[in-house]
Amino acid sequence: MRKTLLLFLAILLVHSADCQKMATKQAILNIADDLEKFNNKEFPRDTVSEYPLGSFTENDLLRRYNFYLATHKRLENIDSKKLAFDDEINWELLKHEVKNKLTFFEYKEYLNPILSDDGFHIDFAFIASSNYKTKKSLEAYIRKLKAFPEYTEQHLVLMRKGLQLGISQPKVALKGYESTYEQHITDVEKSVFWKPFTTKPYEINDNDWKSLVDEGRKSIAESVIPTFQKIKIFFDNEYYPHTRTTLGASNFPNGNAYYNEKVKFYTTTNLTPNEVYTIGLSEVERIKKEMLDAMSEANYTGSIKDFISMLRTDPKFYPISGEALLKEASYIAKKIDGKLPLLFGKLPRQPYGVVPVPDFLAPSYTAGRYSGASINSNRSGSYWVNTYNLNSRTLYTLEALTLHEAVPGHHLQNALTQELTNLPKFRQNLYINAFGEGWGLYSEYLGTELGLYKDPYSRFGRLTYEMWRACRLVIDVGIHEKNWTREQAVSYLADNTALSLHEVNTEINRYICWAGQALAYKMGEIKIKELRKRAETQLKDKFDVRAFHDLVLSRGTVTLSILDKMVDRFIAA
Repeated sequence: MRKTLLLFLAILLVHSADCQKMATKQAILNIADDLEKFNNKEFPRDTVSEYPLGSFTENDLLRRYNFYLATHKRLENIDSKKLAFDDEINWELLKHEVKNKLTFFEYKEYLNPILSDDGFHIDFAFIASSNYKTKKSLEAYIRKLKAFPEYTEQHLVLMRKGLQLGISQPKVALKGYESTYEQHITDVEKSVFWKPFTTKPYEINDNDWKSLVDEGRKSIAESVIPTFQKIKIFFDNEYYPHTRTTLGASNFPNGNAYYNEKVKFYTTTNLTPNEVYTIGLSEVERIKKEMLDAMSEANYTGSIKDFISMLRTDPKFYPISGEALLKEASYIAKKIDGKLPLLFGKLPRQPYGVVPVPDFLAPSYTAGRYSGASINSNRSGSYWVNTYNLNSRTLYTLEALTLHEAVPGHHLQNALTQELTNLPKFRQNLYINAFGEGWGLYSEYLGTELGLYKDPYSRFGRLTYEMWRACRLVIDVGIHEKNWTREQAVSYLADNTALSLHEVNTEINRYICWAGQALAYKMGEIKIKELRKRAETQLKDKFDVRAFHDLVLSRGTVTLSILDKMVDRFIAA
């Protein structure tokens, strides 16, 4: 009888624990669902709403802050120690994202809505590149064009307040920024916004097409072009003359605390800026020794500085045309495609293309980037290659760039994430820089295992890209906490890498304007390499590199602490 009673009590306890876990799991999913509903309401995708581009008054911002604050409290009330692993991942990722939303509001990031290569008006220009094949989609596009003046005015109000409070970008980091708006002050039919009206889709009849074209022309002429003229007047007369002369985020109100938050967010660690800086210095010295080995392979007996100067000036290391650069990038990408099964058990079904960086972005843009597409859309992913200023587009770094931006880097990782059917909706498009950029940099390293670096120059190019990311740890902290000048930052990057001087300057502007983001790459890569070594050491001959890589990408984008737990579970299993 007593045994029966004890067994019954044990069953009750297990049942009670299971019920509690299920309730906690549901509570987390409810929070995620509420978050998605709120964001869909605040930023409607159907464009039928009163504000098809969203509304950005201070009242809107306060409402959003209060919602994220309440959401953060709900997450804090959950006992994470009692969660199943999948639920723990959801909980930690929700907390990570919501905490960053709170930082955005508490430190008034919304008063500073531009970067050296981005901004509210630059994002708006992307709407012209979508495929509009139906009457409904073009009507929605026209509504967005008409909403641009109010959308812009709301941002200018915020930026004026930012100028008053010292929350702005320094003019020294915005050289050439005028191209982001001046190119849109043009004739209607020369405007990028005219593109959707150049070819009549088969699905639209002639009468509707004429009406849409007339309305589109009017919207561009009366709403879009005059608004870009207003943006130019604002920057010329208000922003550039009155923006700050200091560089680092530490010069913002509560700047040191703000920068500490950005370091935590972009590295997904609790490291201090100075600890990151120290890691950076150590990595720079390690990589420098490998660079010397590559120079020795090339039978070069001079200094690193002289070798870099030779790489920057010898015409054989540069493309003769934009088309030649795209062809070379495409050839490298296809060569990598054929080698992927050596390192991966699972490959994505979504393809990708190699295309130039859009003209309206290219002058102040980086060498290349990945532009994803929904797996349910009629577009592939795109590996963007910058064909602007060909004298700055180094061929000896093209393998590393392709590995990072296309495969096995961003395209492979993003496309596989979209195929995961077991992720909550909020994680399907989630991107955590330390994981995504860490994976991208790790992918550059994988080129050595795939035999892609064909000579000492491309090997030096791979090392220059790794050195670039190590230098970022030093430079980002240097600028934002140690009061480095722009000249110090430029010299440090130029002296330690073989990046072209044009790229050095655009990169430094990016670090000045985007505090903390540059730290993600190297910190993420260090962690992935550390975890691989741990798995190799403990599993010995049981280690399978394909299984390891499949594991790393098996749960979409995650924080580094979650990845650490994933690998420990992989080893134990």
